[in-house]
This record gives sequence, structure tokens and C-alpha cells, in this order.
Amino acid sequence: MREAVAVRPLTSLEDARAASALFDRIWQERRVMGAPLLRAMATHGGQVLGAFAGDELVGALVGLVGLTEDGRNVLHSHITGVAPEAQHRGVGFLLKRAQRDWSLARGIEVVTWTMDPMVARNARFNLHKLGAIGAEFHRDFYGPMEDAFNRGERSDRLEIRWDLRSERVATAMDGTPADPAVTHASTVVQVPEDYHALREKDPAEARRRRDQVADELAAAFEGGFEATGFLREGAYVLERA
Repeated sequence: MREAVAVRPLTSLEDARAASALFDRIWQERRVMGAPLLRAMATHGGQVLGAFAGDELVGALVGLVGLTEDGRNVLHSHITGVAPEAQHRGVGFLLKRAQRDWSLARGIEVVTWTMDPMVARNARFNLHKLGAIGAEFHRDFYGPMEDAFNRGERSDRLEIRWDLRSERVATAMDGTPADPAVTHASTVVQVPEDYHALREKDPAEARRRRDQVADELAAAFEGGFEATGFLREGAYVLERA
């Protein structure tokens, strides 16, 4: 981007309104996250961060602080969005790095979120550039959704776990993530290079591929595997947990 991007907490009502409008514009759906909810979360311990190029909000993320079953703090990163004109310029990485710093400062060492396993570029970003892993697969996790990306789709989701203090994540944050290695003990699950383009061109084939990927991921996770990497050619690498 032409000017440096700075990430900071969104604390004011004006910030909340700007973030709500940005999410609506990205997902092309009204009230993805309303300003009152964002304002309440930011004021009472939730994570609401924004990325600014000068005075312009170009990205935002929202995280929910919760507890694991054994009582440890965890952050669930519910939504992260970057304005279309600012994508592919490192804004998402800056937001996630700020999310990590915010979490560690509060004693939170694990962040989770979900992603559509069919979107290859997001998988590469999450599993390679951030050093996270795919921990579970959920078929139709949210049920029907009406935003521009998910309308008419089954909301299959890969649950991502980001172990913030792991060597894997530290290496990724330094900008030198390790390339995934495929061994005789690995399982590989391929996805389309551009699922959204495939859906526009051939909806029936897109549905077939979604079913295939869902079946293969479900079988792998049920067999004790986790997704530890994503190859440039468009495939998950899964290894025994």
C-alpha cells in the first residue's frame, strides 16, 4: 500500500460503525456484525482491532474470549476482513500478528477460528504463513448463510488452532514459515485452485468437489490426523496428531 498500515483497538462508537460498515461491504450483506455489538465487545474485554492506512479503515477483526473445557483462556477469532482494494498487500497478516500480540499480553496462548476448507488461498495463509494447524472438520457448521460468499453453499468448516507460543508459529511470524513435507505417513487432500471461480463456471462440479473434500477430510480427522500444511499446488497435508 502507498502508506504504512497501523493496527489498533477500535474503541469508539465511530470505530464500531466504521468496522460494521466495512464487514457489510466485504460480505455484501447488511449487518454482518452490527455497531452496537462491536461497541459492547470492545468496551467489555472482547477483541476488536482495526487496520488503518492513514485515517482509512482498511481491515478489521473480532475475537471472542472464552474458556476451554479445562478452564484455560482461549480466543475465538470470529471474523477477519480486509477491504477489497487493500487485499493481497499484507493487511491480513498485520491484523493476525496484532491479534497474537494482544492475546499473549493477556495470557491467552491459543486462538481458534473456522474457515471454508475449499478456499485454497485462505488455507495457504492460515496453515503456512501463520503456522496454524487444522484441528477439526465440521460439516455444515453454521447451517445456511446468506452472504455473497456462502449463499447456496453448505457451510463446511475447518477449525483452525493457532498455538501462539509454538516454534512453528514463531518461525512463521518471523517471515520464514517452514514448507510442508509430504512423507509416506502423510495424507493429502486436494482442493480446487479457485473454488469460487469453479462454482460460477460449473455449480454441479463444485458441489461434487465439496462433497469429495468433506468426505476425505472427515475420514482423515476421524483417523487421528490433523492438517499441518498446505501445498502451493492446492492440497492439504495431514499428519498424525
